[in-house]
Amino acid sequence: MKVLFIHNRYQQAGGEDVAVEAESRLLQEKGHQVQTIVFTNAAHPGIFEKAGAGWKAIYNGDTYRAIKKRIQEFRPDVVHVHNLFFVASPSVLFAADRLKIPVVLTVHNYRLVCANALLLRNNKPCELCVGKTFPLYGIRYRCYRSSMAETALVTAVTGIHKILGTWQKKVTRYVVLTEFAKSKLSNSSLHLQPGKFIVKPNFIADPGEGSARREDFFLFVGRLSKEKGVLLLLQAFSAMPGSRLVIIGEGPEKEFLQQQFANAANVTFAGKLNKEEVLETMKISKALIFPSIWYEGLPFTIIESFATGTPVIASKLGAMEELIKDGYNGYHFKPGEAEDLLARIKLFDQSNEEMRQRLYVNARNTYLNNYHPEIHFKSIIDIYKTVIAEKAL
Repeated sequence: MKVLFIHNRYQQAGGEDVAVEAESRLLQEKGHQVQTIVFTNAAHPGIFEKAGAGWKAIYNGDTYRAIKKRIQEFRPDVVHVHNLFFVASPSVLFAADRLKIPVVLTVHNYRLVCANALLLRNNKPCELCVGKTFPLYGIRYRCYRSSMAETALVTAVTGIHKILGTWQKKVTRYVVLTEFAKSKLSNSSLHLQPGKFIVKPNFIADPGEGSARREDFFLFVGRLSKEKGVLLLLQAFSAMPGSRLVIIGEGPEKEFLQQQFANAANVTFAGKLNKEEVLETMKISKALIFPSIWYEGLPFTIIESFATGTPVIASKLGAMEELIKDGYNGYHFKPGEAEDLLARIKLFDQSNEEMRQRLYVNARNTYLNNYHPEIHFKSIIDIYKTVIAEKAL
């Protein structure tokens, strides 16, 4: 099978880039032919500063011609788009449709119905725009880069293509990462039938199981930003100096958090570590804490934690509520409530050894049954076969 991946990278690499690279590598290892076209917003820093360049985010003729040429040369069986905002633009969908190639679009966030892609405003979940074709709330609250003009342009990209029927007609199937995301998008202004969606989570290569005997610390891994809930996490640990926390990651809130909690001797800021170092730290930690205050897509950090047999204590919100089964492979706490997080940490610490070992085993089995490469490969090939057959009718 021949697969053409199209991906528009944001200014900084993220989880989407990991997903594209992993999926491409897996398909090639299994004997399939893969080509990838990557667009980068960082290469066009003025896309929103210049009106002419900005409107290309709605339809980029240069991209259309480039994709059309590549399809004619490579002759893929399917085009798989992982992101088209903003340089690629929805024109990539028109090019594939013009040449009658089925399109699979993986939805990693909520950009199609929310200007900032997070369904988050003022550090709280916000769904004001989900049902609106042209959601003026986003513009009013300057939800994209704190700019009314730039938010209006992002809103125009999605809104115009809702009116044109692009999202309904030019995409053969949407891949969503969780049932939660499917529910939100199938009950939105996109007006897509539930059958248009297939739930298929991300995956990672097996890093190996963690130690049966864990060291005495909890772990946070992620970007140190407001939506990740790190402030809440530190508030909880500052109230229980007997429990240790290691924080791996960098971000805009790091300096503030270090100053605010300078006296918290039980908290260690480890900075940015490479992937191998992160996984090795996970393998010896008691549990991962994931206090995010937004719905999330499907965090690789949680998958990695499960893969190492490390349970997760997470906000009972969005994707986290679905991924973590309370008392099975981790625990939930009430979103935004430091006291409830504190209670869950104490519950974990006070559990007996048999109960903890059960959590470790269940976390590992969660990975093996849902996020292993072999599981993913079968799922993605089945999706490709389905859309190819559908397009041939």
